[in-house]
Formats: sequence, structure tokens, C-alpha cells
Amino acid sequence: MPYKPLQTAKSMPDLAAFNDTIMPYPRDKTLNTLFEEQVVKSPGNLALQLGDEAMTYKELNERANQLARQLIEFGIKPADNVGLLVTRSFEMIIGMYAILKAGAAYIPVDPDYPIDRQLYILSNSAVSLLITDSTHPLNALMPEVKSINIKTVDYSQYDSSNPNLKIDSRQLAYTIYTSGSTGQPKGVMIEHHSAVNLVLWVNNRFNVGADDRMLFLTSMCFDLSVYDIFGILATGGTLVIAEQAQVNDINQLIDMLQEYQITFWDSVPSTLDYLVKELAAGNTDYKQDALRLVFLSGDWIPVNLPDKIKHFFPSANVVSLGGATEATVWSNYFVIKHADSNWKSIPYGRPITNNFFYILDDDLQPVPNGDTGNLFIGGVGVARGYANEPEKTAASFIADPFNSDCGGMMYRTGDLGRMLPDMNMEFLGRKDNQVKIRGFRVELGEIEHMLNQYDQLESAIVLAKDDHYGKKELIGYAVANGTFNKDAIINYLKEKLPEYMVPLSWVEMQSFPLNINGKIDRKALLDLPVPEHIANAYTPPITDSEKIMTTIWQQVFDMEKVGTNDNFFELGGHSLMALQIMARFEKQTGTKFPAAILFKNPTISSLLGSVEKTDRAKEWKSLVPIKSTGNKMPLYIVHGDGLYVLNFKDLAKHVDEEQPLFGLQPAELNDDDETIRTMADIARHYVREILEHNPNGPYAIAGYSFGGYVAIEMERQLTEMGKTVKMLGIFDTDAGNILYSKSWQITLLKKIGRQFPKLLWVGKSFLKDPSGTFQYQYYLLLKKIQQLGNKIGLTEEPKVDGIYDQIKVINEKHHMAFKSYSMQPFNNYVYLFKAKKRIYFVDDFKYLGWQKYAKKGVKVFDVPGDHATMLQQPNVSEFGKSLQDALNNC
Repeated sequence: MPYKPLQTAKSMPDLAAFNDTIMPYPRDKTLNTLFEEQVVKSPGNLALQLGDEAMTYKELNERANQLARQLIEFGIKPADNVGLLVTRSFEMIIGMYAILKAGAAYIPVDPDYPIDRQLYILSNSAVSLLITDSTHPLNALMPEVKSINIKTVDYSQYDSSNPNLKIDSRQLAYTIYTSGSTGQPKGVMIEHHSAVNLVLWVNNRFNVGADDRMLFLTSMCFDLSVYDIFGILATGGTLVIAEQAQVNDINQLIDMLQEYQITFWDSVPSTLDYLVKELAAGNTDYKQDALRLVFLSGDWIPVNLPDKIKHFFPSANVVSLGGATEATVWSNYFVIKHADSNWKSIPYGRPITNNFFYILDDDLQPVPNGDTGNLFIGGVGVARGYANEPEKTAASFIADPFNSDCGGMMYRTGDLGRMLPDMNMEFLGRKDNQVKIRGFRVELGEIEHMLNQYDQLESAIVLAKDDHYGKKELIGYAVANGTFNKDAIINYLKEKLPEYMVPLSWVEMQSFPLNINGKIDRKALLDLPVPEHIANAYTPPITDSEKIMTTIWQQVFDMEKVGTNDNFFELGGHSLMALQIMARFEKQTGTKFPAAILFKNPTISSLLGSVEKTDRAKEWKSLVPIKSTGNKMPLYIVHGDGLYVLNFKDLAKHVDEEQPLFGLQPAELNDDDETIRTMADIARHYVREILEHNPNGPYAIAGYSFGGYVAIEMERQLTEMGKTVKMLGIFDTDAGNILYSKSWQITLLKKIGRQFPKLLWVGKSFLKDPSGTFQYQYYLLLKKIQQLGNKIGLTEEPKVDGIYDQIKVINEKHHMAFKSYSMQPFNNYVYLFKAKKRIYFVDDFKYLGWQKYAKKGVKVFDVPGDHATMLQQPNVSEFGKSLQDALNNC
């Protein structure tokens, strides 16, 4: 059916030809059938490559079929939703195809997302099953959802042939969650036939085939991944998977382009822009002739970037694409043959097959050529809507008044555009509060919603402003509720939102400017100067390494002067800048370290110091400076069962500026120490390191969870040496637990005697919080059943590798030491920092059993949250204040 404009519209004759895109496509097919058809054609072709590992089309298909049959056995039915929480691996691709073959839709969840966001995505999608590749906290937080660890599946039990389920192509293929304006992400639901149309358009229009090799860089939670995976694997070509460490290292990406002779690149413009800048800065002779196709989308493309790309990749055809997640990845394209120097931006182009673009006024009438209007997308790519969001769906997805074919709906993008004289569209930016940050779509309202829940702020506004490179940077404007603390705001947001949604530049306001209508004047805020980073004093580079690194920072930040104590984040740095810095430093010095190290060492001085280890640092196997500066008595905190001390990092931000804080973690995390066997050994080692750091005292020591028992033994040893322990802090450790480390004969009567009060407490808890109590008790029951099964051989304990195996071994060693430990009364106070929310039963809710041991008494400080969340925002803020009060008055 041809394009049919409204008779009353101010339309132009050319518009009918512009949207004359309808072509036949196999609308009955699904994404998995496209792959299965290709398996028949090229079973031996290489489908996946990851480092030295490879998998053929036949092998990938058989493995996905076997997993699909297990999903069906688990009860997965057509139209179910299945969560996919996995890292970048073969298992990611196997899991996607298996879910589709079982008739379900996949719901991708990034393992690096904050737990709250992961929970919301899986809950909102009502997943029937969760597929993971390791043990995740979500397994405990969502015990009602069954899960499969894809790495432990016994594939040999299942038939490897195609399940051949009859799957309607109008079923959902996936739901991808994007930023939402009301504080929660929105789930965009895409049907199979919409993605099939996209895949076949790309492959036919650009002759993608069996000789192509796609470099897979994108997160599965970003919709570019839909074509990367299902598009290339519908052609017989190869998907070369970049591991996360490679994605984060521009030098490795440059090498991968050569090593694998990549022919197809697909990313946001900024990634390739940084890569080309690296080549221009230090490798101008670099040439890679295999790359023939470059797709750039998701953000503004620098006008001069296509010509720079062709300098290093002479065979590359650069294509600009646009659209929205709500319209199946891409809806329009423009092949950039040559960048015109008069262009203000790269043209937005024309619609792809079976998609339409409309530039309309507020009455949904087409605007004349050259006039600015609202961009709407129609056609088969338009999504079904937002998951469980009928009002948002109704607002954004409306009936297409121009064409009833190809779905008959159109999506209100919120973008502005106009028609150029050559009948290509020009993109003019957003109409609303939505921006693109490094290719990710960000609703400023979602960030503001989170900020307005933070009790340290009276109100907050977030806007986007161009940085030195003309790319959007988030700026926060805040009216504080008391003292303005930028670091606390940033850390609060990092626990709630992905990294790309956290503003690092902030302006403190006394009040917000208002416009004539009494609304906040956002334009006036943008006109305010963003304060430059003010260092305490400029510290010039001295060593050769500092001079090299300083020069690199000045180039990357486009600044004339950077000191060795300037903070990367306060200068406006982000992850792509970090990659650029590390790549240049490695090229010039040969020293390689991960970009993530900047998050722990954000100044040049501390960054280089972390690489060039000092002699003093070598002396400390366990002592970790969390906040090393200040003139007050230092506090030394012993780890809990997790062994690491990074969970005390936020606590250090909420004590006085002059309060030093150090953590103590097992020496075996670095080197195995066979001399540490008993609780006395553990404590003795920690005491030795404290004395090396602070020989004379007095001392303040504390322990969290298991660390509380270690702290008690440390106090005993220090006191025997004649040292003064002014504060002995216990962070939510139950002294009564010491009895349950003994033999069953000793504990049996105690356990029997506590059952009635425990049942009474559980009953009261159900009345107060039925959902939370049920979830915890259910999780506890499952854990005990699993432990019993492991003990009698009915089940096998999940295997863990690397550092997790090391932690498991150390925890077992600590448990054995704990079982033989006999805690005795001591002549000191206990400063008990106790979680207000108790999700498990204890015999003594007031003192947690410490009155029996602390001869001088127990001083109780109630901290909001439960055992785990007391150390997290926003609870840790009150914890820090109580802790500092105790330290000041001990």
C-alpha cells in the first residue's frame, strides 16, 4: 500500500516518494529461524570467535538446541520472558538463541548494573526463569524465580536437533530497558518480525555475507547488539567477541581489527572517534584494508570523522544510522561518501525498508520542507510498547494517520528535525529532557527522580552541556539540605544508576532561577559557568613518568595546565577518556594497567604510585589505607566474611575530615600464609601490621560480622602487650553465635531452648513485613536443604574459580579457627553498632550477647538498615556520624 498523506495537510508531493519503502519480507519468520536456515547452508563456517576459542554454526546451533530443551523441561512456554544475566561470552549467544528457540523472549540484564536496577528489570518483566553464568545476589533476593547457571548445564542429556516449535513472528523476541523519565527504566518490547525486517534490510542493502567478520563491542542491553548478533549470524559470517577488558582498551581494539581482519564495525561514534584519535596521535602509518563497512549511530557524528576513518581504513564505507530502541534499532540511514565542509551535522538520511519517517507539527500535520518539526517513526519496526506501562505506551505510540499498512502505528520520538533540499532529513536534537550520553539514551528526569529521594538535598536539576569536544556532559545543579557534599551525591547515584548516568560536574545553588511562568528556568542554569576544578595547590610533574602522564591529561582534557594532584573525575573525566589516557601512556612507556584503576587512584600522583609500589607498601600484606589522612586516632576495621575491606569505603566518607580509617583483610588474598591457622594467628598478624603502622597507640579497633570476633582477640593481645585500646567497636556481630561454632553436644540444648522465642519472633515479623520475612525464611530453608544435600552427596556444591575459590578456602579456614576459639570476658567496653532492621533471629536483641563478655559494659548505637545495608547509602551516612561521635568521646 503506498504512502497516503492527509488531504488537509500542508504536505509536499516529494513526501510520498520519500516514504515509498514498502517491500515484501518474510514476516512469518523469527530470528532463530534465520539462523537455523544459515546453519543448513554453512554448518562448518565459523560463527563465534573469542580469543583462541571458536565455535562453528553447527556447534552453536546444537548447543542452543540442547539448552532450549532444558528450558522447555523447566516449563518455559511460548510468550514467556526469560532473564539473561551473563558476561560477554559464547554463553551469552547460546542463551539468547536457546530462549528464542524455546518460544520465549530474552530480557538482558547487565551484571554491572546496580542491584536495584537488576531487580526492577526482572520484576517488571515477570521473568519465568533467570539464566546466569555465576552465582549472583539476585539468586537470593528473588528466590521465587528459578535460575539456571549456564556453565553447569549437562548438555549431553538433551537432544541437539532443532526443537521446531511453532512460534508466531508477532511474539516478543526481546525487551530492552532504556532510561525512564519517572525514576525507573522503560522496557521496550520488540516482536520477531520487526527485528527480522531490520536484519534482512542491512544484509541485503550492504551485501553482508559469509566473508564478513563483525567485531562485537556493544553491551547486550544496548539495542545495537540486536543486529550485531542476529544480523551477522544470519549470513554465515563470524561474530568476533571482544572481552570486556578488550572493549576497555583502545590499543587492544586496534590490534583486534588487524588480527581478525575485521570487515564490519558497529558502534556509537565516540568509540571509533577515540580510536582514530589514538592512531592519529601515535600510529599515523597504520592501515587496515579489510574493514569495508562502518556503522555509526546512537549519538552525533563529528563531521570530520568519516574522512579520518578512511585515512586508516581506506576500504571503509561509513554509514550514519538513526532511529530509536522503540523502533527496532535503526529506522533511517545515510551513506557518507564524502563529508561536506559546509555541513553543520551529518544528514539523518532516509527511512529503511518498511519504515516511514514523518516530520510533523503539534497537530500531527506534515511541515513544509526546511521547517523544523517533530520526528515520528512508522512502519514494521515500531515496538509493541512499554512493558507494564499502558499510560506511557499510549502517550508515545499512536495510530499512524498516513499509512495503515506495516502495523499502522507510529512512535513519537521526541526528536526535532527538518527536510533538506535533497530530501534527506537533518536531525536537530531533542525536544524534551532526553539526551544521548556516549551513545546511551538518558532521561534526565530519571536522574532527578533519584536525587530528589536523597535526604541530603532539598532539590536538584540535571542538564546536559557540551564539553571540550562538543560531546554531551551531564551537569548537576543542587540545593543542599545542610552542607553541600558533591562526593556523597556522586556515590549515592553510583549505587542507584549506571555509571554513564552519574553527573560528575556539580554546581551548588542557594535557589533555582524561575522564568516568567514561575517554572525553573533551565536555560538560565545552562548559562551559569560550571566551576573549574580548584586544586589545593598546583603540583608540577617531577619524574619522567609524571611528565608523560601530565602531558597526556592536558591533551585529553584540552587544558593548558594539569597538576599531579588534580582529580580525574573533578576535571570532568569519564571512562572513554580513561581508555585514551591508558592507551597513550602504554604506547609511550610500555607500562600497562587497567583504566578502572583510575576509579581508585584518580590523581596522577596516586595513579603512578599504585604502579610504582613503594617499599612501605610492600611491608603491609593486610593493612589497606581507606582514608589515610587526618590527625585523629586512626580506626582499624577488620573485614567480614567477604574478606575484602572495600565495603568500608563509603563509611570513610561520612566520618570527620581529620579521621583516618584503615581496613584489615587476610594476607592470603595476596600470598598464601600457612602460619595462619587459629583466631589468635589471624589477630596476631593484624596486630603486627597495626604496630608497624602505629607503634605507640592508643588504638581504636573494630570488626564487622566475623571480624568482630577477630577484633575481640586483637584487643586481648594488645592489652597483654600493655597497649591502650580506647575503643573496641563491634559492627553488628552477635556474640551468641560463638556457641554455635562448638560441637553438637554443646549446642543442642541451646538450640532446643531458643525454638519457641524464635517461632514467636518469626510470627511477629510476618505480621510486620510478610513479604520480606517470607523471602528471607524461604531463602534460609533452601540454603539449609542445599547444604544438607551437599553433605550427604545428593547434590554437588557449585564450583567457583579464581579469587572466589581463594575466598572460599580462606573462609573455611576461618570457620575452623572459629570453632576452636574460646572467647573470654575482657576488661573493656564494647561499642556496639547494631542494625535496626533484624531479618534473622538473635537471643539478645538489645545487646547481641555482649554484656556477658564486656566487663565495663556495652554502649549501643542503632544504625538504620540491616546487616548488609547498614554499610550502604543512605544508611551509612548515619552510621558514620554515630561512629565519629563514639570515636570523639571514647
